[in-house]
Parts: sequence; C-alpha cells; structure tokens
Amino acid sequence: MSEKNTPGIGYVVSLCGIMCGLAIALMFVLGMIPAFEYISSATAGVLIWVIREELGVKYGLTSYLAVGILALLITMNYEAAIVFLFLLGYYPILREHIQKIRLKLLRLVVKLTLYTVAAVSAYTVLIYVFGMKELLEDMDDFGKYSSIILLAAGAGAFLMYDLLLTVYIPLYKKLIKPKIRKRMH
Repeated sequence: MSEKNTPGIGYVVSLCGIMCGLAIALMFVLGMIPAFEYISSATAGVLIWVIREELGVKYGLTSYLAVGILALLITMNYEAAIVFLFLLGYYPILREHIQKIRLKLLRLVVKLTLYTVAAVSAYTVLIYVFGMKELLEDMDDFGKYSSIILLAAGAGAFLMYDLLLTVYIPLYKKLIKPKIRKRMH
C-alpha cells in the first residue's frame, strides 16, 4: 500500500500495536530458549514486514526501530535483540528491493554480503560493547576455524530464511491480505 493511501489512525495504531507487541512477546519468550533467539528474531522481522506491506515503508521502519529498541530494553537476550536490529528485523523490508536485481548470481552475492556484514557487525557489538566475551571463548572449543564455520552455517540459515520469505510473501498476499482488506472497509 502506498504511503498516501493509509487507512484511518485507529487501524494504523491497532495494526502497529498488535504486530509490534507480538514481535516483542515472541522475542521475550522464545529468546529464553537456546537457539530460538534466531527464530524469534526472524519471526519478528516477518511481523514487521506485514506492517510495511499494509501501511508502507515509513511505518515498517518505525516499527522495526521500536521493536529493536524495546527488545534491547525489555528482553533478557541481547543476542536476539542485536540479531533483529542488525539483520532479521529490516531484511524482509529490504528484500523487496534486492529481489529487483535481475541477475540471480548478483542477487545472491548481495544477500550474502549483506548477511556477512550484518553478522560480523552484530557479533562485534555483542562481544565488545555488551561484553559477551564468552562468545569468543566458546568458539575456541571448536578450533581456530570455528568463527568461519559458524559464519558459513549462519549464511545457510539466512538463505533458508530468504527461501521461507519467498514462499510466505506470495501466500500472505493471496490468502491473508484480502481478508485484512475486507475487514478494513
């Protein structure tokens, strides 16, 4: 939906409140379960994408920032909040623009470059700003190439997330969006 055709303020506040609240709740609850910090961040990113799809980029980015900041303040899992802020929160919004790249190989390179820069930045912040030195210590147990192996495994998971979005977005537009539109009018 274009920014000019936004519905009434009640709908905007309701949709943003529900989606952001659900995203924070997911990050809070699932962030306590090991390995779910990435699933909660990815799911929260999809919820933010719904806001972008229904109300436009301005509301999507504002909601992304609100959820990211609240996740840092409220949740106990800084890793989930940082992963959301540095990659999984905005990627579904940005993905639409990346998908416009015609050459599949170039599109893949852009996605993997984005992932790599975001992942390295996120974990640099976690280690050096949030003082989570145990992340470095845990890697030593796996050998000197552990950080590269974990980065590659994360790239695989990121590509699976991208594939999930490839399936989810058309499904949303075909099945769910018409129902939302019907209730809106």
